[in-house]
Amino acid sequence: MNRFLLSLTLLTACCLSAFAQRWQGQIGTNLAALPGRSAELATAWSPNLDTWALTLNAGYTYQNHAAAAPSDYACDCGFSALNSSGAFVKVGSRIDAIRMVKSKARIGLPIGLILIGSQYQQDATIRSFPSGHDLFSTQSAQGFIIGAGVTAAMNIRLSNHWNIDLGIQKFIGLQKRTDYLLFANFRTYQPGIGLTSWDKFWPGLQGIVTVNYRLGGL
Repeated sequence: MNRFLLSLTLLTACCLSAFAQRWQGQIGTNLAALPGRSAELATAWSPNLDTWALTLNAGYTYQNHAAAAPSDYACDCGFSALNSSGAFVKVGSRIDAIRMVKSKARIGLPIGLILIGSQYQQDATIRSFPSGHDLFSTQSAQGFIIGAGVTAAMNIRLSNHWNIDLGIQKFIGLQKRTDYLLFANFRTYQPGIGLTSWDKFWPGLQGIVTVNYRLGGL
């Protein structure tokens, strides 16, 4: 039995190794996330990265201050020091219709679908005015949500190893947060997703400016 298990393990390892030799990989970083106090690592894997790929992105947001109130927002309260932090992961796939027809094209148009997991921690100082007196309190919200996303980008091939993606990510909510600070129509930043307005279940937009390095065969 031990010999059988050892033989099976070695055979599986050899098969996986041979399979992996036919795959290509690339790794990059999304520079568009940096102004949002986020670091995002992007990877793609496929036997032919020019036409289609499986994608895996991961990152972390540190104390993002982005927030916005709707134009008709009015109340006798305020907030300060609103921060959003948390880790996120994106798993999905993409296809490039242009390079399916013309594989050597310098510019492609990859379109993808992704599943986004976003862990968040939000803190804020809330200011209220009961009986005309200022009252400050600290509130926080934390949790994990899952959503989908659609990506569209222009991929520019710079060399055999380097390329860049320029595009956008559109979030599609699968879960609605109810632990928002202040009000549901108050927009705040969600790690890996962008600025969202949860009262309307409305998605966020996030930029894609990813510089990639192709690893070749794995």
